[in-house]
Amino acid sequence: MDTLGKLIQLRRQFNTFMSEEDLVSSALSFLRENLGETAMAAFVLVKAPKRVNLYGYSQFSTAVITSQKEALIDRIEERSGLTFRPQVFSVYLEALSPTIDSDLNVDNLVVIPMLLENKIEGVLLVHSFNVILPSFDLCSMVAMIFQERYFIISHKHQALLFKKMDVINEARNMTYYVVDLEDMFSILGELVLSHSNAQMGFMVLYDEVTGAPKVRCSWHTQLFDITLSISDFERDFPDNLDKIEIDDKGNLLSWVKANDGFISKLDSVKIYKTSDPKVVDVLVPEMLIIPMVIREKTIGFMLLIRRTVEKEKWTDNDISILETIISFSGASIENNRLYEQTLKEQITQKELQVAHSIQVGLQAKIKPVLQHFQIAATSVAARTIGGDYFDFFPLTQTLLALTLTDIVGKGIPAALIMAFFKGVMQFSVFGQGGPDEIFYTINNNLYKNKSVKNYIPSVFALIDDETCAFTYTNAGHEAPLLFCANDQSFRSLEDAGGLPLGAFQGSTYDKETVFLDLGDIVIMYTDGITEARDKQGIDYGIERLQALIRKNKHLDAQGIVDTLQESILTYSEGVPRHDDFTVIIIKRV
Repeated sequence: MDTLGKLIQLRRQFNTFMSEEDLVSSALSFLRENLGETAMAAFVLVKAPKRVNLYGYSQFSTAVITSQKEALIDRIEERSGLTFRPQVFSVYLEALSPTIDSDLNVDNLVVIPMLLENKIEGVLLVHSFNVILPSFDLCSMVAMIFQERYFIISHKHQALLFKKMDVINEARNMTYYVVDLEDMFSILGELVLSHSNAQMGFMVLYDEVTGAPKVRCSWHTQLFDITLSISDFERDFPDNLDKIEIDDKGNLLSWVKANDGFISKLDSVKIYKTSDPKVVDVLVPEMLIIPMVIREKTIGFMLLIRRTVEKEKWTDNDISILETIISFSGASIENNRLYEQTLKEQITQKELQVAHSIQVGLQAKIKPVLQHFQIAATSVAARTIGGDYFDFFPLTQTLLALTLTDIVGKGIPAALIMAFFKGVMQFSVFGQGGPDEIFYTINNNLYKNKSVKNYIPSVFALIDDETCAFTYTNAGHEAPLLFCANDQSFRSLEDAGGLPLGAFQGSTYDKETVFLDLGDIVIMYTDGITEARDKQGIDYGIERLQALIRKNKHLDAQGIVDTLQESILTYSEGVPRHDDFTVIIIKRV
């Protein structure tokens, strides 16, 4: 084949290349085969301002070429007539054998500039040991057809880069400035369909709890006439998305979920009728699935459909642009979720503060004043809202009723039950009867009330200031503790009581009366006292409680309460409290 035929064939080959790397490799191979004796052939291409790459083959070593960088640049500037002095000059050479370690003689270097739109884009360098290169015309022709294709490729890449930057800016604006998720999905649909030349698409997000795929939004250009006969798939879109069956893959959403995290591009996809899975409803030319990944977790995916393919099929560049859009939309969704979560937390915190204020208002409002007794109490919630409730009810000038109740549960539900229980208690306690009769009435009322599903442990007592009698009953609560001053002993008041309130209809309750001597102390407490834990997980326990009471028996009732509270908090310091604790101290004086 003559030289002209070879050049025509080379040009046709160049026209098939989409990357400059393939173009350079092919041109260098052609020069090697057709130049004959040559020490070096190389393309020097401007990659960016202040950066130049040299690609070629040579009998000189890379070290020699690099050491002659200044001489090369001077020769290029001299022969091209243009300033060509970059800051970064990278050399990529394929060594030919034998390698010549002598200096590169730039006088034997032919420089053929490649000008594109009056701007130097590169040069072709050819070095020969002969002063006159016999194939100068061939090199010039190769450089000319090389630069034509290189111009197209480089400018196409530049256009794609600009397009991607525009997409990034649009997607960034969508992320930063669109707060409402519905608005974001609408903008996302416009972005995606315009940049993908798709006619249909939808977004699926996985449920945060179950992981089930849920269609969150869909887009359709609706190019068809609705009055004409169309496929069931288009007519029912998007309501039928969870029922779409595709050839060899089964249910579409389930298949994508099974291939979680991978980009998939499907061609000629058969979609079957929902009414008859054996009949093909429509043949989709192209379908593209791009996952949405946030912090290495796939939270959903976007699926695009081309009903018609008028242009070239989706390329890697198209997919890259769409990936960018999806990445930003994922960030927008995550920002929206964090915003909503923060908003909910703020609302919840406000509700908790209000509920806490209400609950504080439910606790005892009076500080009992009796002639022969000192009474003090405290309650510390494990959370903002606790489940412990105590109250005092002056029945007469010498008779005081008091209760301590540990509502099963915590937080707002426990607080609501507490409010209801307080109403029931206030209604019942001022009736006639002792603690056993009062609890019998309360139990039946709670059992009949279907809104209260929790059983309620509670202890109720009457204090007679004249006789110094302490009469109590216990409904499944921690038994009160009696400290006897005479012999420094403790007794658990557990001989009277019954089942927790509201557990069974018709439950009966026993009562017991004890007479308190001077210095005797009754401790009514919830299990949050004895079950408070230290960092080793060891309970505070009944023994520590008894030791503290015995050691501080000389203090007044309020002093004992304060000392006990400080002891509990110190013991469990650095450990999250798992339960509320409440204590009532009754001291005979």
